[in-house]
Amino acid sequence: MLKNKKILSAALVASLSLSAIPVFAQSGYFNTYTVYEPMNSSSYNTSMQGMTVDRYNNNIFTAKFNATSETTQLFLTKLSSTESNRTTKLLKNSTTGSTSSDLGHANDLAVVADAGDTTVDLYVAPMEDGIKYANKIVKLAVNTSTGTYNVNKSYVLNYGGENLSISGITYSVGYKKFIVKSGKRFFIGTFNDATGKFDYEATFKLNHTRAVIDGSTVDTTDYIQQGISYYEGNLYVPMAKPDANGNASNVSVVTTYSLNLSETIDEQKNTTTEPFSKVLYTNNDLSFRVTSSAYSLFEIEAVDFDNGTMYFNTNRSDGTQQDMIATFNDYNTSK
Repeated sequence: MLKNKKILSAALVASLSLSAIPVFAQSGYFNTYTVYEPMNSSSYNTSMQGMTVDRYNNNIFTAKFNATSETTQLFLTKLSSTESNRTTKLLKNSTTGSTSSDLGHANDLAVVADAGDTTVDLYVAPMEDGIKYANKIVKLAVNTSTGTYNVNKSYVLNYGGENLSISGITYSVGYKKFIVKSGKRFFIGTFNDATGKFDYEATFKLNHTRAVIDGSTVDTTDYIQQGISYYEGNLYVPMAKPDANGNASNVSVVTTYSLNLSETIDEQKNTTTEPFSKVLYTNNDLSFRVTSSAYSLFEIEAVDFDNGTMYFNTNRSDGTQQDMIATFNDYNTSK
């Protein structure tokens, strides 16, 4: 059971798009949810990881990891307002014929697509797990009609002389830029097919010691970092509160940060200070949290959007696997 639902009905200008048209986003504190699609079939891996939404073609991609075999399953869920029309299928690697691939932890996903595409680019953040793609970013070509995919390209983000482990990735359609995360460092840039590298144009980090959640200041420094999502001028950052042993607990939060990509890139070009001098602070009036009394584990892994609705995927357990895709009640950026 979820407690203390509080909705603040206000609207604010969240960001400016490239055409300088103001985008209005709902503000408030949100802590109740509705299950959108269960992801707990016995044939699925038991560890939910990355998620991304192809909002042009009404598809959700998710990843589940098998820690024993260190292999990943990828899924395609068709968005529909009618529950009976929602379908989830397990995607198959067209090269190996298997539904499991060496994609490491697949901690986060990002999709690039146009309306009507049946083949889309799906970027995977493997972290340091797996064998072939450890400390790389993998681009898959996914055929949504046949339910198959193949590896198209892999890239590295070299910083300070080493290839970083990437745990978060998101794509801004308006700016045509990616944001990737390594540890608590963030990089804005694009992928270079010629060099096989991620060319970053700006870097930043987040202040975790003064995160504002439901109007209160919370130190989230030790929270477990998950994926990221950039939408309408805000960076959404899901995190899991650790238990006494440092593992994910029954509490997850999503903090939000205003981020203007072009301004940040311009600042980086014009500064001579060290790369991580830019620090973002949470929005004071937009936050999310679930404290579950029904589940001993409630770990939000990723968030993303379609038509202003925020979807999230979760490792959820009451002793049995109850993983899911869900939506936060009453939150839509168009309100």
